[in-house]
Amino acid sequence: MIKLVLTDLDGTLTLDKSTFKVNLSAIEYLRLLEDRGIKIAIVSGNSYPVIRGLTTYFGFSGGLVAENGCVLHFKQKITVCKKMDRNLIQEFKEKFNVKDSWQNEYRECDFGFNPAILTEEMKRWAEEKNIYINSSGYAVHIAMKPAGKAIGVRKLIELYNLDKNEVAAIGDSLTDIDMFNEVGLKVAVSNSDEKLKEKANLILNLKSGEGVKEFAKMLIEGKIWS
Repeated sequence: MIKLVLTDLDGTLTLDKSTFKVNLSAIEYLRLLEDRGIKIAIVSGNSYPVIRGLTTYFGFSGGLVAENGCVLHFKQKITVCKKMDRNLIQEFKEKFNVKDSWQNEYRECDFGFNPAILTEEMKRWAEEKNIYINSSGYAVHIAMKPAGKAIGVRKLIELYNLDKNEVAAIGDSLTDIDMFNEVGLKVAVSNSDEKLKEKANLILNLKSGEGVKEFAKMLIEGKIWS
């Protein structure tokens, strides 16, 4: 029985991977799951204030995981990763000529940069510095290791005292692989990265927010674990 649904934001709750506009039908159907006692939590690379605000206004009660696993909320704010070394942020920006995400002003551990193109040179730099690096398709993210969505998701599930088979996760990008590793039901929207689809138990027919709506309807109608 699924008691908690974890959902990515960008590319998953949005209309498509190319926009920040949220699919309001997806939010409506996730709130229907909340009405049935299934808690919803956003798991995202976005900053804590952004996800905390969206969680409140969307009416989700499952807590949240922000900054790609580094910061979560369960009754209170919890930081589970090391604070980012500001000297490394500056080095990364200068070396690769990238620009700060507007949310970096509000981040503690995981920082985002544009353009969102993760190069092999960036990967080598991160390996040398023992830095976590990934791309959501919206930004390149760096953080002090250990980092990644798995850390925050694991902690949130632990605080709920749930078995992983009572938790479902839905996403679209490579950053969601970490989240998938911590749950029983792994769901990919139709326009997900191919590597994420390889990890999924269920690949939806529809893209992004419409896929989330599709999945919520399946739960409501008892077509999958509910």
